[in-house]
Amino acid sequence: MKLRHKVFLIYAFLAVIPMIAITNFSYLRYRQATYQRMTDFSDTLAENARTQINDNLRSLRRALDFLTFYSDENEESMIETMRSFAERPGEYTSYEILQAQKYCDPVFQNLMYTNAMIRGIYLILPDGLIIGNANEIYSRINHLHNCCEDQWYEKTVALSGSPYISTFTAEDMFTDDKPSVYLAKSVSDIYTHELLGVILMDCDAAFLNLDSANGLPGLALISVMNSTTSETIYSNVDSLPAGQMFTDNLHKAELTIAPLVLTTSFHYDTLYREFNPSGMLILLIALVCIAIELILCFFVTRGMIRPVESLSWSMSRQKKNGLKFISPYMKRTDEIGTLYNEYARMLEELNDSIHKNYRSKLILLDAQMKSLEARINSHFLFNTLESINSMAEIAEEKDIADMSLALGNMFRYAIKTKSELVTLADELKHTMDYVSIQQIRFGGRFRLVTDIPQDLMQEEVLKLILQPLVENALYHGLNYCAAGDTISVTARRSSDTLLLTVSDNGQGMAPETLARVRNDLAREASFTELGHRSNQSIGLTNIHTRIELYYGSGYGLAVESTEGNGTVITIRLPLIRAAAHTEVH
Repeated sequence: MKLRHKVFLIYAFLAVIPMIAITNFSYLRYRQATYQRMTDFSDTLAENARTQINDNLRSLRRALDFLTFYSDENEESMIETMRSFAERPGEYTSYEILQAQKYCDPVFQNLMYTNAMIRGIYLILPDGLIIGNANEIYSRINHLHNCCEDQWYEKTVALSGSPYISTFTAEDMFTDDKPSVYLAKSVSDIYTHELLGVILMDCDAAFLNLDSANGLPGLALISVMNSTTSETIYSNVDSLPAGQMFTDNLHKAELTIAPLVLTTSFHYDTLYREFNPSGMLILLIALVCIAIELILCFFVTRGMIRPVESLSWSMSRQKKNGLKFISPYMKRTDEIGTLYNEYARMLEELNDSIHKNYRSKLILLDAQMKSLEARINSHFLFNTLESINSMAEIAEEKDIADMSLALGNMFRYAIKTKSELVTLADELKHTMDYVSIQQIRFGGRFRLVTDIPQDLMQEEVLKLILQPLVENALYHGLNYCAAGDTISVTARRSSDTLLLTVSDNGQGMAPETLARVRNDLAREASFTELGHRSNQSIGLTNIHTRIELYYGSGYGLAVESTEGNGTVITIRLPLIRAAAHTEVH
């Protein structure tokens, strides 16, 4: 087994075992806290449900008491109204009933408007007469129905003034079959204790709906029962899974209206699953922490031997990227730092040696070039050309005079210009000297057309880039004036770029020739081997290489050509304004 694997296993064991122990202890404590939390939650839910339904019942009971003791400014009360009918059953007139209805309607309407739980209010007399009203959107008691024969009426009378609350069922005494809950209270004469009738309030079943107090409707059973008759008035059992039983943490509480009892119970196993995601989160976090620890152990183990691996990798990369070596390990003061610094010092010495050798070769190349230049006695050449020019003028040989003058200018420009950068005007003048010689040679069978704005004439360009292109256009494009007769040189500005174009109307290039030229231009610019010269040293590739080496990538030549339709070569250069004319001697 490798040392890295051994160290990894030791670190992993030391990190994971304590984490497992801590996780187990935390999870057990969390389970205990969860059960306590569920107990507190169930107690709170039961108390909230009891408070809510008691508030609703108290509100309805106050409405019943209000109706029992209500009287207007004429000291007429509901009891007086009921007494007037109860004392002479069946002997009252329709007008008296209408007057009683007119008296009761405002009172009933006010109660229904102020208490949204009340759907209708009715006075039911012992002889079956019904005086009352209901909200327009709900059903009302059928006046042809004899409520005195119903069981609820008998139960209400038997309670002797205590409120009676019905179950949540549909009663045939209402004009529709929708389930409802109603409260009833018998009213007796305070002097004779004779029954005067029953006050009935038809209520919206929502006042018994405890869904708002039940935070876990699928896990808690809440019911309201009549402890005397064992009738279930309300239950949320319809919202629970079929057959589900609740036996955990049973709560029973008596309500404001006796003998109503509120019962709440919970299914702790299901409730625990609702709370358990936090426990699962603890386990998940523990697993993530273990995974992170294992990852950290891996990186720590890897870091112990990483410096040696990094050094090996750096040594293998030197042959690809040159002799460069920078590493953060060089700042270390231990054996690793010593190793890295010694290796960096060795590379630095080797790099210095290579640079010295390279500079020596460049110096040798420069010496060879200067030696070659020295072989041509420039003064002798210029004096000779001027003598030829003078003799030709004396002999009135204008062509010879022009050719010798142009040739002298060309040599002087090529050899004696002080800088590699010249103005576009000087470069164009050098090109015109070349063209004047060739026009004499070819008897004026071709022409050079220039279109260069005057404001671009003082822009600096690299020396000897236009004339070779015009020469290529004459020899390869026009085919020595056999395939065309016009060469054009244009210049224009594009943002911060100078675009020079040399085009001809000659024979153009075949597709394979154009592809080969473009491939040559796409090669990376570099110096030729010492002692070797390319056959195209003054051609397109040479010009493109010089431009790219001088200005950087993005500048150089672009070639467009169609066989039989001529060639267009575009030179892309940065705009550089010359401070003064380049001196030419």
